[in-house]
Amino acid sequence: MPTIYSEHMFSRFEYELGPCADKLGLPRAIFRQPDVEYSIDSYFNLLDCGARSGYPDIGFRVGKAMKLTDLGALGHAVQAAPTVGDGLNILSRYLFVLAHGNVLRVHSGQDAAMVSYGHTRLYPGLHQQDVELAIAMLTGLVRQLGRHDINPLRVELMHSQPDHIDDLEEFFRCRPVFECRSNRLHYPKSCLALPNPASDPSLLEALEFFLSDRIKVREFEEGLLDKVKHFIAISLSDGTPDISAVAKILGMSSRTLQRRLSDENAVFTDLVDCTRHKIAVDYVCYGKYSLTEVALMLGYSELSAFSRAFRRWEGRSPQQLREEAQAPNPKQSLPVG
Repeated sequence: MPTIYSEHMFSRFEYELGPCADKLGLPRAIFRQPDVEYSIDSYFNLLDCGARSGYPDIGFRVGKAMKLTDLGALGHAVQAAPTVGDGLNILSRYLFVLAHGNVLRVHSGQDAAMVSYGHTRLYPGLHQQDVELAIAMLTGLVRQLGRHDINPLRVELMHSQPDHIDDLEEFFRCRPVFECRSNRLHYPKSCLALPNPASDPSLLEALEFFLSDRIKVREFEEGLLDKVKHFIAISLSDGTPDISAVAKILGMSSRTLQRRLSDENAVFTDLVDCTRHKIAVDYVCYGKYSLTEVALMLGYSELSAFSRAFRRWEGRSPQQLREEAQAPNPKQSLPVG
């Protein structure tokens, strides 16, 4: 069963969410203790109950109030990272330690950086509060790490426009766009290189050792294929993902990972190809970035190599699919993950 740890995410919101926790049979300890593990379903239902109990913007409220330290060891590791980009990558890599199924991708091209958030599982009707919580938290994280008033160039959310749109605009410093293909924050690529004045290499090394160990434990709780696909997806910008690097994260040898994937009738190179294909279709249909930027975000050194791979996947060029997607009634996008 997918789970999440309490950490200190809701520590400031027991007044608003406490009655909902009681109704759902959740212990009040989730507001006070960092080590309470409960189901992802309960987490979504808690936020949904709060939204229906007089706090329709509860996800946004929680997200904008969050500090890095509210994420426990994961947050402390992010806070110790050398740069904004390093902090986001650490959060992306180890998010499974905090919560199953939550997927954060950070992809950068020649000039642009895109942060995408979603789930490997879909929770129809319950996603809005979590998405606003996560996107607001990520915006605050970038500001905390860079120690600058860094604002996203564009905010895209999959759900429909809520009544608190003006509050969202004031926080993000730009007006979010709704009913989009994915939940995304867009920044100039230069933001990723901003130094973090609070960087602590020694602390980061110790915390990454701890988080790496926790990843191995969580791997046995969550399906191996989901984990491998996750680590492939978050490393695409660095080039073609390598099985030895993914195996190291999971605490096993390349040979062991190959054997375990074989037991699941899967091949690592096929998983890389499938993951790239899925994300490529989403990015090509998105249309806001050039195809060269998309190719770089997916780890291709040049557009021609990406175009060849795309024709193999789709039987048409990236430009042809983009034109079709921008016509009336474009195809539904695939979920992040």
